[in-house]
Amino acid sequence: MKERPFSFQRLPLIVTNAIAAAAFLGSLAIMCTIAGWDKVESRLHPTSAYWFPIAFAAELLAFWAYVLAYRSVAGFAGGRRLRPSQAIELVAVGFGAFLAKGGAALDSRVLGGGGDKREGEIRVLALDALEHAPLAPAACASAIVLLVEGKSTPGLDFTIPWAAAVPLGGILAALGVRHRREFTGRSGWRGKLGNALEAINVLFSLARRPREHWPAFLGATIYWAGDVFCLWASLKPFQAAPALAPIVIAHAVGYSLTRRTLPFAGAGIVEVLMPLTLVACGTPFAEAILGVITYRIFNLWLPLLPAAGALPRLRRQYGASVPAFTHKT
Repeated sequence: MKERPFSFQRLPLIVTNAIAAAAFLGSLAIMCTIAGWDKVESRLHPTSAYWFPIAFAAELLAFWAYVLAYRSVAGFAGGRRLRPSQAIELVAVGFGAFLAKGGAALDSRVLGGGGDKREGEIRVLALDALEHAPLAPAACASAIVLLVEGKSTPGLDFTIPWAAAVPLGGILAALGVRHRREFTGRSGWRGKLGNALEAINVLFSLARRPREHWPAFLGATIYWAGDVFCLWASLKPFQAAPALAPIVIAHAVGYSLTRRTLPFAGAGIVEVLMPLTLVACGTPFAEAILGVITYRIFNLWLPLLPAAGALPRLRRQYGASVPAFTHKT
């Protein structure tokens, strides 16, 4: 019998989460070493501690908003109409328990109605596109504002790409959608591109009927606004929160890929990238590290608690699409 290649998906969830935790702590240790442990420790005396519950409330709002967007994509064009309680459990698992394994398998099955695998994959990609629909224009607008104001922080290597690439990407996406039939259903990279273009077409279809599908865009917008505000509020106790435009760009660069696309939900990657982008936007290094630690506790680790509670029931309903904490043979 041919042995299957190794995959993190085959490891028990508790093991993969432990690997993610090690990546998280290891990357922070490296960043603190670069910044200087003494300097980081000297800043570990937050003022205005009431910003911590405010940051948590912002991330909680982002979670509820994502539930709204998730239900909208699931129910689009005759798809599955999820009850609020179902969507809450699925999003909780996507936010938390799929930390190290990725939630695409379960999302594909749910969003595709449990039958059409390709339809499920397209809707997962559409959900990813919807996530970025408000963030990219916000980063573009922030970059343009900074360029008009002549601000040098962040530098032109941050502002010009966002100001130019987002409109160009929108034009290319519109052109690609018009020719998507040439790629849809093909094998190899053409088929993957076809699925991506079909997903963008779903996003365009949602936008063409705003009265019916406004919850999708409202949910995605509030989700990112809440997440950006959570980062900003996490920096406030350390007196290091930048202005609105720089924090939007810092967030967009430091977390430009979602938890569904980054390995281990970005653990060990975001903790390196985001402090550096914050520094580029004017935040002192030590304070940036402490703010990102706070932000990631709310953004990454606390969702593990409701996710752990939702896992057993979802595993009974969806079977192998949901990972177990212990190895199943």
